[in-house]
Amino acid sequence: MTPRAIPYLLIALRVAAGLLILALAVRVGPPARWACAGLLAVGVLSDIFDGVVARRLGSVTDRLRTFDSRADVVFWLCATASVLILHPDLVATLWPPVVVLGAMELTAHAVSFARFRKEASPHHLLSKLFGLALWALLTQLLITGTGGLMLALAFVMGVASQLEALAIMLILPDWRCDIRGVRQALALRRAASAA
Repeated sequence: MTPRAIPYLLIALRVAAGLLILALAVRVGPPARWACAGLLAVGVLSDIFDGVVARRLGSVTDRLRTFDSRADVVFWLCATASVLILHPDLVATLWPPVVVLGAMELTAHAVSFARFRKEASPHHLLSKLFGLALWALLTQLLITGTGGLMLALAFVMGVASQLEALAIMLILPDWRCDIRGVRQALALRRAASAA
């Protein structure tokens, strides 16, 4: 194994953590909620460090970033499904924000496919902040079965993140990943127009 494979292993660890969370929720039920929260932390930390390690090793590629984006979707869907399995009374509370954020995510991907024939993978700053808010929310939901203020905060962060992702996809002159935000997308568009 070469060092350049480490980011891929960290991404695979995130997918495995998501699948294990789901398996524990299905097979063990409520007694597994602390183990699920621990695996959630493992998945989030792997998400943080895969990019750090890839940049240090000089192994950041479009392929790696796209794989990372797909792993994020699998991980968060498994974690959300696990919350709903462990706390079925939350279905009525969680389905509206999940549907709204899911539709927004699909819209950004559809725009990216329509414009660039590639899926969206901006990895912008707001998406990172949303990931941290989602981590806090899902940990709270897994352990306590209540969302409260954290649910509202995570939803607002998610909407802001998805709106920025959509704006980035509409502004970029050509497909790119790792765009910090709308400002960088606008700078790239101006540079492309000037060239």
